[in-house]
Amino acid sequence: MKRGGEISRSEVHARQLFHNEVALWIIDKDNKKVLLQKRSPNKKLNPNKLALCAGHVVSNETIEEALFKEASEELGLDLKKYNVFKLETVKRKEPNNYCFSHHFYIFENKPIEKYKIQKEELSELLYMDYENFKNLMKNEDESVSYKWHTGEYDKLFKKLDEIIK
Repeated sequence: MKRGGEISRSEVHARQLFHNEVALWIIDKDNKKVLLQKRSPNKKLNPNKLALCAGHVVSNETIEEALFKEASEELGLDLKKYNVFKLETVKRKEPNNYCFSHHFYIFENKPIEKYKIQKEELSELLYMDYENFKNLMKNEDESVSYKWHTGEYDKLFKKLDEIIK
């Protein structure tokens, strides 16, 4: 337990408690690509796997505050300079992660070297073809940190298909 009755992240996961997370899709619409980050090899969960800019919502912050914080910390992005759009909320129920994952998106195609990555969290950034990433997720490829959830990700990708087409 943390101060003031807060439960630590590891305890939330161990006890399979539902919590809120945020995820940011950075879409290069012209090239039909999405920005992905490779998690650091030192991460406890999903080391060296591809993921979106994402993180936990802590007890004293809103979903929007958490999203803006994660983008700033992990990528050096100031989301106040972007039009941020709500995409979908996905209910995930995995062995170590019961959460409501609130997905948002922005349009951006700046070069990888213009991002400021958080070395403790990430080892690499890359733009990947959207259809390729979607197929990796659908096939639950080992390189990706997300698992497909019937119905939940179907809704999310249906909306992304319309946005990126």
